[in-house]
Amino acid sequence: MAPALAALFLTLAAQNDKVRANSHDDAWESAWVAHCRTVYTTSGKNAGMVLQIGDSITHSNPYSQWPRYGAGKTAEDSAVLAWCMAETAFPSAQNDATSLNGFYLAAADTSGNRGMTASSGLDTVELVSGNGNGGAAMPTTTNQATARGYVSNGASYPANLQADTVAAAFSNAPFAVLMLGTNDAGAGRSTAAFQTDLTSIVDALEARNIVVILSTIPPRTGPDAAPYNTVIRSLAQSRGLPLIDYHAEILARRPGTSWQGTLISSDGVHPSASDATYNSSSDPYAAGGNAATHTTGAACDNIGYLLRSWLTVQKLKEVKSYVADGVNPPGGGGAPPPGGGGAPPGGGGAAPSSSSSDDDSKCGCGSVGPGPGAFPAALAALLALAFAVPRRR
Repeated sequence: MAPALAALFLTLAAQNDKVRANSHDDAWESAWVAHCRTVYTTSGKNAGMVLQIGDSITHSNPYSQWPRYGAGKTAEDSAVLAWCMAETAFPSAQNDATSLNGFYLAAADTSGNRGMTASSGLDTVELVSGNGNGGAAMPTTTNQATARGYVSNGASYPANLQADTVAAAFSNAPFAVLMLGTNDAGAGRSTAAFQTDLTSIVDALEARNIVVILSTIPPRTGPDAAPYNTVIRSLAQSRGLPLIDYHAEILARRPGTSWQGTLISSDGVHPSASDATYNSSSDPYAAGGNAATHTTGAACDNIGYLLRSWLTVQKLKEVKSYVADGVNPPGGGGAPPPGGGGAPPGGGGAAPSSSSSDDDSKCGCGSVGPGPGAFPAALAALLALAFAVPRRR
C-alpha cells in the first residue's frame, strides 16, 4: 500500500493548480493571517488597491497583460481582478500618481527606466537609500503630496525610487506585492545585507498599514539566486507574511534548467513574454489545464510573465478572503479581522544587511533550487510516512 499511497501523493504534488500555488506558506498560514490582520486597516485606504513593487520584472508591461485583458479568466479570477482594479484602464499619462491600478503604477513609463513603484535595475539597498540606480537620488519624505511629486517626476529622478517615499505616496493602498532580489544576486551582495534591506522595505510599507505579500525571484543563468530565495522564504515565515513562490512554481513546471528558453527568456534572466504559440495574455487554462480547478496548461509552462501574473492573482484571492474579508482559513487560525484600524507594527522579524541592481540589462535574478516551501508541509510529511510504512510480505 505504501508505494501506491506515495504515488498518489506525488501525483497530487505535481498538479499545477491554485491549491499548490497558494500552499507555499501553509506552514505559517495562521501566523500570516493573524499578522496581516493587525496591519490591515480600512481607514484612509482605497479598498482593493494592490501596489506592485519591484525591478524590471515588475515594471515590464507583460506582467500586467493577463490581469488587464487576458484570455480565459474564470469568474473567480475576474472577481478578484475587479476588486484590485487591475482591469481599470491605464491613464493616458505616464505619471498619474492618483491611479488606483497597481499594475499601472508599476508599468507606467514615468521615465525611460521606471514606473512609480518599480524600476529596472533596482535592488533592495537602492530602494532603501533612494540612490545608486542612476541619476539623482530620490529624497525621503512622509508627506503624501510631496512623495507623489517625487515618484511622478521621471525627468528629475529617472531611475531611483525610495521606499519610505513610495510608501507615503501610495499610503492609500492596503496591499503590496513585493519582489526584489534579482539584482542583489547579480551584484553579488551578501545575503545578510539583502535580508537587512528587504526587512527595511517591509517595515516602511507596514508602517503605512500596507500588507506585504512577498515573492521569490525566478531562476536565471549566471549568479545563483537560491540563497536570496532562502532569505525571502525565511523572512516571510519569521514576519508572518504571505508568500508567492514563483521560483518553486517555475521548477515544478520546468525542472532542472529546462526553464531556460521556455519560462525564462533567451537572456537567461527575465521571464519570457511570448513564443510561437502563446503570449503573456494567453488563456492559462487551455491546452492541458482545467479552468474548473484552476489548473494551468501549456501557456503557463512556456510564458514566464503569464505564470507570474496568474500566481499573483491566485494569491490575491486568498489574501482578500482571509485578510480583507475576515474569512478564517480552513482549520481556523488568524485573529479577528480589525474593525477599521490595524496598528502599524514597530518592525520586528529577523534582520540582516543590504545592497542591489536590476533592469533588462542589469537584471540579476539568480538560479535557484527548490526551497523548503516547494510543497505543502503536510504533503511532505504524508509522503515521508508513506515511504516509511513497512510493506506486508
